[in-house]
Amino acid sequence: MKESLGRRTLLHGFGLGAAGLMLAACTDAKRPERAAAVTRTSTPGRTAPGPRTPGPVATGGRVVTGWSEEAQSYDPAVGYDLHAWEVSTSVLFTPLFQFDGQSGGPAPSAAACLPQVSEDGRVYTIHLRPGVRFHHGRAVTADDYIATWTRVLDPELASWAASYLFSIEGAVEVNAGKRKSVSGLRRIDDHTLEVRLLAPDITFAGVLCQPFTAALPMEEIRRLGKDFGRRPVGTGPFVITSYDRRRQRAVFRRNPHYLWKGTPFIERLEYRWGIAQAMQLRQLMSGELDVLGEGAPVALGPQINSQPDLRERYVVPIPLQGTSWIGLDTGHRHLRDRRVRQALNHATDTEVLGRLTYGSQEPSSLPFPKHLPDFPRTARPYRRDIDRARSLLAEAGATDLRLRFAHDGSAPWERLSQVVQQQWREAGVEVTIDPMSKSALDQAMAGGQCDIFPRHWYMINPNALDLAGNCFASDGSSNYGGYANKAVDALLAEARRSRTLTDCNRLLAQAEQLLSEDPPGVFFSSLNFLAARNPRVRNYHMRGETGSYYDRLWVSP
Repeated sequence: MKESLGRRTLLHGFGLGAAGLMLAACTDAKRPERAAAVTRTSTPGRTAPGPRTPGPVATGGRVVTGWSEEAQSYDPAVGYDLHAWEVSTSVLFTPLFQFDGQSGGPAPSAAACLPQVSEDGRVYTIHLRPGVRFHHGRAVTADDYIATWTRVLDPELASWAASYLFSIEGAVEVNAGKRKSVSGLRRIDDHTLEVRLLAPDITFAGVLCQPFTAALPMEEIRRLGKDFGRRPVGTGPFVITSYDRRRQRAVFRRNPHYLWKGTPFIERLEYRWGIAQAMQLRQLMSGELDVLGEGAPVALGPQINSQPDLRERYVVPIPLQGTSWIGLDTGHRHLRDRRVRQALNHATDTEVLGRLTYGSQEPSSLPFPKHLPDFPRTARPYRRDIDRARSLLAEAGATDLRLRFAHDGSAPWERLSQVVQQQWREAGVEVTIDPMSKSALDQAMAGGQCDIFPRHWYMINPNALDLAGNCFASDGSSNYGGYANKAVDALLAEARRSRTLTDCNRLLAQAEQLLSEDPPGVFFSSLNFLAARNPRVRNYHMRGETGSYYDRLWVSP
């Protein structure tokens, strides 16, 4: 997925002084009427894969989430911004598998068990869980998955997610308009699906956890037409009951057909958008909102950190599998020289940059996220060394290096670009800061028109191939700097063909070491999410791959 165009975009901050925060905290705002009152407590049964749910829990009640903007679409093959992603992963759709725990891998959800994989790693046999039904009551069959995945690949839909299915035999041909059906998909019976891959792909089970692979009813897509993006029919824990663009809100109610019986615990979920982030925080503290969909704003970090009670009461820091870095145009006459890119890494103080993110990022000068599970890291992090930076620039004949830093003015990049400008000047590099609109930055990055630019990547599959394959492979869909290293490409390809996670991670560790020695950018942090929720919301969990888990939270009676 292209991070700068969608849900991977780092959350924008907003301006609100400490006095405003204190005023909001002390305002005796009238608490809005709560629909669907909390009625009782109970001991939870089984929940879908994901973070643990302790008991007892309260059932009933309503949760209201605030967003800055309307989602692009609630169709999982079309929408990819943060608002759209969360409704797809956590509210309306249930894929075959879901990531287990806070950092675990795929576990069966709409599937009855983990897939059976052939000895050569190319054929997946997937048994569907009996009794799974769409919101309108029809039973889900294997044909629904074949139709859904074929639709994702349809060139007329132009889905952002199509490339995630390219490892399936015949998928590329369908996406190119050369075929109507995917040769690698076969219905064995109503509850058994066979998938043939072009080659072994260790990430494929993670792809089957994605919302765009959840079954959709084609008859409802045909009936609703373009309205399917606002009133979709899925298999998730909630059913959408209204979508009001004028009032800027969508309402969801508990799905009576949901396969994980007894959940969700709340009766109703409401999304409201078009709320300035400064107002969102006020409404969170007054009780009008329960969750901020985009989390606590980076720009308010100094004020939030200066008020421990505020942070303790409303903010939940959650580590993500993601990385932030300064992208480099490796086609630039100086930046194509690895010594210059190494020099820029030596000229950067990542600890200082990390402090400017106020908890939303954790300093790290390595390409892959800092807390990858079971990852045998061998790459050595860069340390600030101005003398070494100057020496490398001199060796490369780049003592007069001049670079343009384009960004969209969002937090924390406005401040970060200024600090980078100061740090690199000590090594003899002059940086011109060029703020522009987000759309202009997207176009400039896609067109290779930026010397240096902001980059960040939230992994939707907890495997470093999700980051490396998209951003650092020479044919990566989000390789905006034009980086190419044949040795890295070979290691990534071999890692993808691995049959075990141990072998995959061993190869990825070698790839990370090469990426550190021949850096495609200046890496400075691993990402965190500063979730913001009202204390009345209990058992709040989220993962970067999925967003908030609305199926297992509850509200205090």
